[in-house]
Amino acid sequence: MKHTRVLFQFVCPVLLCLLIAACQPGKEITVLFADGKGIAKADKVYQSGIVIGRVVSLGLKDGKAAVRIRIDNDKWAGLKPPLACYIDSDPTDASHASMLVRSLGDLGGSSSATLEPGAVIDGVDSLLVWKVLHFARSISDLERSDFWRYLEKQIQDR
Repeated sequence: MKHTRVLFQFVCPVLLCLLIAACQPGKEITVLFADGKGIAKADKVYQSGIVIGRVVSLGLKDGKAAVRIRIDNDKWAGLKPPLACYIDSDPTDASHASMLVRSLGDLGGSSSATLEPGAVIDGVDSLLVWKVLHFARSISDLERSDFWRYLEKQIQDR
């Protein structure tokens, strides 16, 4: 009886801790920004137009806005570092801010890097992201142009 009680006193707290850990809705990372740009607790975190998490808290770290986000467990594996995280308007409600995440690890190479829970990463400015996307669209337009076809033909004829 005494052994059962000691075992019960040990096993119950361990099981309770395991149950609490298993019920956690996701993993957290902190993203640092020069400016929080209106982001607030409970704002959505998107990747490719899909909600993958929420903002958990806001604070300051080393003079920067520290935005802690929780990514849903089932979405965590889809994050391939390095990440480009930026604050922009919510795609479903322009009156609210949200965080948008792009996994740059999918863009090329065989990066074996994994994102660790609790990581602290630097965010990027949304204007920079817009400029990069605009540049990419410009390149894409150029590749479809008659001028590009002319250049390709000139290269092939050499």
